[in-house]
Amino acid sequence: MVTSDDSANTNDTIVIPSHCVIVPFLNRIDQVTRCVGELLNQLKPNTIVLLIDDGSTPDGFYSVAMQPILCHPQVYLIHHRDNYGVSAARNSGLHWCRKNNIDVVIMMDSDCLPTSNVIDEHLRLHREHPEAVCIGGTIIGRGKGLWAKLDGLTSWVHASPHKTGENFRYVDHPYHLATTNFSVKLKQLPQRDFVFDERLATGEDCLLIREMRREKKGVYYSVTPKIYHFDREDMVGVFKHHYRWGHHQYFIQLGGDISPRCFNPVYRAGFFALFLPLMPLFALAGSVLNSKPLLFDRRAELIFYPLILLLWLGKGIAVLEACIRPYHCLLPRRQLMTYEEAILDEETV
Repeated sequence: MVTSDDSANTNDTIVIPSHCVIVPFLNRIDQVTRCVGELLNQLKPNTIVLLIDDGSTPDGFYSVAMQPILCHPQVYLIHHRDNYGVSAARNSGLHWCRKNNIDVVIMMDSDCLPTSNVIDEHLRLHREHPEAVCIGGTIIGRGKGLWAKLDGLTSWVHASPHKTGENFRYVDHPYHLATTNFSVKLKQLPQRDFVFDERLATGEDCLLIREMRREKKGVYYSVTPKIYHFDREDMVGVFKHHYRWGHHQYFIQLGGDISPRCFNPVYRAGFFALFLPLMPLFALAGSVLNSKPLLFDRRAELIFYPLILLLWLGKGIAVLEACIRPYHCLLPRRQLMTYEEAILDEETV
């Protein structure tokens, strides 16, 4: 444990828990350097930044731009030989943190730009709210054009205030927390190697939050830890991303958290027959819930509602596809927790 004297605010000694920011990535080295470069400007003496390389191609990773990051004494790197998916990358990061006795884990995606105090804010919230196990922060979409705006409106509804002046709230069903900007008391997570279900390409955070709610563990959102996310700027990228969300909605929200019934042919036949005529209602309900926060102080953005509805219709089609061929819509999962730890010094980079 490390202590520091925050003399700007109080004369009392503040205990800073051991903490780690984990950043999974797959290639996109320019985004990694931008994200981690900002994190390095706000490190505490005992902050660790753990990069998790999920099977990137070797060309360009040990580039000139990466050298200052990889040589930093508070930066560590683990990597997968193959690409297993973001759920697997986060699982490997959590496993490494447990081995190294980390108390608080902050999760962040590589295609984000953290604000200058995001680490401080996550730590402050855990200190001031001991009942909170998981805390999600604000995610603000960035990007040019119509499709980036639509991607931000539909992706970050769980990570934005739901009413004017909101600062801290318990996260009720059906909303959840996005692991794009997320922190957790590590000892309060399920004590297993595979915390996130590695079969899911998306929605692994949704499944975990549902489990935490069932166990009566505190799941909260705060407006103050903010990051900017660089959203998709092309129509195909936006629709592909949200189509994949439809897959996990079949398995999680409509399938009892990937229960055996998701794969039962009789259940699937009955589900298909029932869901097909109800799909417009599914899209309507989802798009209304998605747009509800806009009613408070962003009403001008309701002009995007027809496109939000269209995305939800696409999710409905994805639900039907997951019902028809569930195994095709899931990723293979590792049987053992495997990753390699890189030794980072001036000679290796």
